[in-house]
Amino acid sequence: MVKRLCLLTCVSGIFLCLFILRPVHAVNLKLTPEEIQEAIEYGQKNRNLDIASFSKQWTTSLDKGKGSATLFTPYHNMAYKARKAAIERREFTNKDIHEALEIGDTLTFSVTVYGEEYDFAMHYTAKLYQKEEVIHPEFEFTPEIADASEFWPNSPSHSARLVFKFPIKNINFNTPVTLVGVAPGGDEIFFNFDLSNIK
Repeated sequence: MVKRLCLLTCVSGIFLCLFILRPVHAVNLKLTPEEIQEAIEYGQKNRNLDIASFSKQWTTSLDKGKGSATLFTPYHNMAYKARKAAIERREFTNKDIHEALEIGDTLTFSVTVYGEEYDFAMHYTAKLYQKEEVIHPEFEFTPEIADASEFWPNSPSHSARLVFKFPIKNINFNTPVTLVGVAPGGDEIFFNFDLSNIK
């Protein structure tokens, strides 16, 4: 009886430690009503921030002119949509909330890359690494024509925004991932994200 009581106490202690030690800000695909409200308030309160500052906690930036990648978690997507509604001075409705939550079955990245030719981004692709696992996107958006960059006409003269969506089936949200952008010539750029520290 004493052994059983001791065993139960130890097991309970282990579970309690695991619960307490779990990340406070891990990517959460199913937001609670409280998290939804918190994300909406973040978006509305910070509507006057420029988009880079607004999305900083979800963004990995390389050196100037090298590129950046932003992870659109359900929380970030909710905040982003609430910000947009606030800027447009319109109500953020239940329909808007449901649409913002639809991102929840993928990891969605918006990636800014730079190049010299106007069509450099057309054949860009990406992959996601987590430990030994290589995950390929289930959706890719790469524009045929890039925009003039902030460096125009100097190098790199063009920039493009790409979108990649990855299936979440084999992703561990307590483990870092590396998003790899692959240029048509095979050059790669790496963006690291610690999923356990991102809302």
